[in-house]
Amino acid sequence: MQHDLLAIIPELMLIATAVVILLVDPLLPPNGRHGLSYLGVFACLMAALSTYFLRNEEFTAFNNSIALDRFAIYFKVLFLVIAIIILLISEKHLDLHRRLLGDYYALVLLATVGMIIMAEAIDIMTFFVGLELMALASYILAGFFRYEELSVEASIKYFLTGAFASGFILFGMVLLYGLTGATNYQEIGDTIAGGSVSGSVLVVAIMLLIVGFGFKVGAVPFHNWAPDVLQGSPTPVAAFLAVGPKVAGFAAIVKFFTIMLGSESAKWTGLIIVVAIVTMLVGSTMALVQRDLKRMLAYSSIAHVGYLLLAVVAMGEGNTTFSSSAILFYLAAYSMMNLGAFGVLVYLANNCRYDYSLDGILGLGRQYRMASVIMTLFMLSLAGIPPTAGFFAKFYLFAAVVDAGLAWLAIVGVLFSVISAYYYLRVIVYMYMRDTDVTLERTPHRSFDLNLGLALATVAVVLLGILPSPVLNAAQDAILRAIGF
Repeated sequence: MQHDLLAIIPELMLIATAVVILLVDPLLPPNGRHGLSYLGVFACLMAALSTYFLRNEEFTAFNNSIALDRFAIYFKVLFLVIAIIILLISEKHLDLHRRLLGDYYALVLLATVGMIIMAEAIDIMTFFVGLELMALASYILAGFFRYEELSVEASIKYFLTGAFASGFILFGMVLLYGLTGATNYQEIGDTIAGGSVSGSVLVVAIMLLIVGFGFKVGAVPFHNWAPDVLQGSPTPVAAFLAVGPKVAGFAAIVKFFTIMLGSESAKWTGLIIVVAIVTMLVGSTMALVQRDLKRMLAYSSIAHVGYLLLAVVAMGEGNTTFSSSAILFYLAAYSMMNLGAFGVLVYLANNCRYDYSLDGILGLGRQYRMASVIMTLFMLSLAGIPPTAGFFAKFYLFAAVVDAGLAWLAIVGVLFSVISAYYYLRVIVYMYMRDTDVTLERTPHRSFDLNLGLALATVAVVLLGILPSPVLNAAQDAILRAIGF
């Protein structure tokens, strides 16, 4: 029992803090909730510290349902950093919209626990528990501004599509269980590799899993929920939904399609190639015509999913270590870039009457100079301009695809990446190079938390670009020393 509890100390810290917040919140006066986010930040820091002390441990727990290994450690730290930044950028925004409630922080912590479970699970039943914990908390967060029509609409759309996605994944896992009689990833993989399962049923199971995960990460043609949900959700929640579920989804995809389905890669690589190309095409072209920056970032995140799927294909071609570590590094860079970009939108919404439109940032460079500089950095990084995190992440990912013998696919990815540069650089042009007589009406609300969150994302993007080795080495180590790989 002690051995099992050791594996989930960080999760227990987050759950206990979420419960404390929910118990304390009703006892506080309306103006007494300021600073409550620090309790969540403190819990995440303590969880990260305990994760660091467990970094050299490698064992399974709870009857081989979760694995504490370098793979789990990598994603635990990444999810905790994401949660910290989200908590920091949220308080002032919630307060200005008169929705400063402890429920929000508890939901973020619980969703983080769900994502951690998804990454460390090595049993399909445990994985599904984590998936639903993340999903249920996310549905509520999307509609947290319940008096705003768009927020309620975002919550309903996210719930309906998320329920369908969970159903597809569950049905696919049920078929895998029926074929193999096992729920453990490794046992399922060994049975499938033995060649004793029905090929046609296995193909159906694989297709169901691809559809389900496609919904969860926002791959085309399962992406329609993403722009509406990210546009309608509170902006800090949009940042969380653009990053957290995608990272958790790809953590699960890496495990599912290597441990369980790696021996049958010929059955799924072709389909994922098609999905990846269509995803990059739709994400890039639709982002070109968006005038709302939240929708533009939503479609750009879809394009990034396409890039990541290229590495999944490379993984299926036998290039497991290189491509998997590329996915892990890309997810870290992607998280910081998007959190920072959405964080700047939160900053603008807090300090002026801003409707998230592209026209609204005309001349922003002379009104909010620091915010414009930071936004420029994030846009350059998302476009893959050196020496930012986005450049090295894309370079390493495309190199993994080339190394797998898929140079033509890497060229396709680079072409779509070049197209994406237009809508990222357009933001910079609007901020600095378009004259306007209109100025944003200032309603300044200083927030140390928000500034700190933006600073963390900014430093991370810069360091991942000029000093990628520590995170890259951690990503490689996570794959090489992952239990079951």
